[in-house]
This record gives sequence, C-alpha cells and structure tokens, in this order.
Amino acid sequence: MHPLMLCIHMSRERALRLSFAAMSQGVRVRLVEPDQEGQTLGALCGLEAPSPHPIAAQAGEEMLLFAFMDDPLLDRLLPALRSGIAPVRLKAVLTPANRGWNCARLYRELSSEADAMGKR
Repeated sequence: MHPLMLCIHMSRERALRLSFAAMSQGVRVRLVEPDQEGQTLGALCGLEAPSPHPIAAQAGEEMLLFAFMDDPLLDRLLPALRSGIAPVRLKAVLTPANRGWNCARLYRELSSEADAMGKR
C-alpha cells in the first residue's frame, strides 16, 4: 500500500498546508470529513469497506494518522511537518490493534496518553 496520512478533525486549509510537506515525501494525504469520523480507521485507510451505517462519533481535536509507512519515512516526514506550521499535538500510526477504532476512540486514547505524558 502507498504511504498515507489522514488529517482528522482538521480544516481544509490546515490539511492543505500539511499536505505540501507530506507529498514532498511521497505520502498521499486524505482529509477525513466530519461525517466520516465514525468509520473505522481501517476503512478510512482503504483496508476494508466503509460501513453503510457508521457510528455517529467525532474526534475532539485535530489528529494525524500515518499508515503504510516505514520508520525512515516517518523520520523524514515528522520534521518536515513541523517546519513552518503550528504542530499537530495528536499523532498515531495505524496498527492491527487500532484499525477497528473510529476517530473518537483514537482521540480518547491519544489525548489520555498525551495527558499522562504531560504529568510526568
């Protein structure tokens, strides 16, 4: 599969700015529309068919989800995303464990982890 970055709960303008850095690294970018946030991450990444009746759920903050990338590509992409724009606080990589989650579940998990890290 081709490297993919999902922009979740994000404005089109912000996703467009981030997409320049991602596409320069050969990464496809997809903006997840609010009505798609109830789909599973696997469906959003094209690994399974979208549900005809997704759960009504929305993420509470903008997030990035990286799929089908190896470590060297992520090592190049993350600094490129930080240069010139405000950083995105919540980021994740698609895994077998999270591919069945929707965007709201990903948000809960990532924000909980970020809060725990901030208390250290």
